[in-house]
Amino acid sequence: MRENLDLVRRANDAFRRGDWATMEAIADPYVVVRTDSNWPERYLYGRDAVMAWYRAGWESLGPDVRIEEIVDLGDRVLVRNYWTVLGERSGYGGDLRWSEIITYREGRSVFVEMFLEHAHAVKAVGLEE
Repeated sequence: MRENLDLVRRANDAFRRGDWATMEAIADPYVVVRTDSNWPERYLYGRDAVMAWYRAGWESLGPDVRIEEIVDLGDRVLVRNYWTVLGERSGYGGDLRWSEIITYREGRSVFVEMFLEHAHAVKAVGLEE
């Protein structure tokens, strides 16, 4: 749905600006995030925990996250992200790519699945070639 594509873009823009009120408005109070199995945090439950996690990433790695690709899947959206990271304290810089499958209900994200390998996300939504 077109509305969900707009929500992805609004959330990305809000993240880049550090606009946590907009990010919170887009997330359901009971949102669940399942990260890639290679990340230390496997599951995050609830808007407060998810916002704290996003904010910690923003503060430690910077705000430069861009959307490379969006695929409309009805009530879900497949997003390919690119983050140019720069650790403010460490000076570490680099690039991080990951994909997300975001499920929306009534204009809010309710479930976010993250994948470091884009092919795994594509397969999860049944679009493998």
